[in-house]
Amino acid sequence: MNIFFTLLALGCAAHTARTGLVLGDENGVYIVDTAGQSTKLRLLGDAKAVEQLLGCRLTLNGRAGLGPLLVDDWKVLDSGYGVIPFVGYLEHTGSAWRMQDTNSGALVEFWGESLGGLAQHAGDLVLVDGFTMGPHLVKVVSYRILIDRPPIRSGQ
Repeated sequence: MNIFFTLLALGCAAHTARTGLVLGDENGVYIVDTAGQSTKLRLLGDAKAVEQLLGCRLTLNGRAGLGPLLVDDWKVLDSGYGVIPFVGYLEHTGSAWRMQDTNSGALVEFWGESLGGLAQHAGDLVLVDGFTMGPHLVKVVSYRILIDRPPIRSGQ
C-alpha cells in the first residue's frame, strides 16, 4: 500500500513542458497550446513575471500535478512582433545599459538614446523588443516591465 502512495506522489509531481499562448482572466493565468488545450499556471518568485506576458507565446517548464502547473522556468518565443525578444535584468553601468538575455544567454547592450522610460527601470526584470544595430547593440522599440523591483536607496 505504501508503494502505491509513493508512486502516486512521484507521478503527481512529474516535470513537463508546455508551449503556447499565455492568457488570463479573473480566475488566473493559463497557457493554451495549438490544439486549444488550456493549462492553468501557478506562478511563484520570478515566474510571476509570466503574469505580465499575456498575449505572448512561451515555453514553460514546471511540475505538473493534480492542480495547476507550477512554473519553474520559462522562455518567451514571441511577444507579438514575430521575433524572439530580449528578456533579463536591466543593468546600468556608467553610460552603458545592458542585459544578460535569458533567451539567448548573450550580453546585450541597448542604444541609450532609444531607452525612453525604460531608463527608470535599472535592476528590473524586463522584456525588450528591438532590432540589432551592431554586434550585441540593440535599439529599443518597445518594452514591458515584468518585475518592478523597489529602488535601492543609499544609506539603507
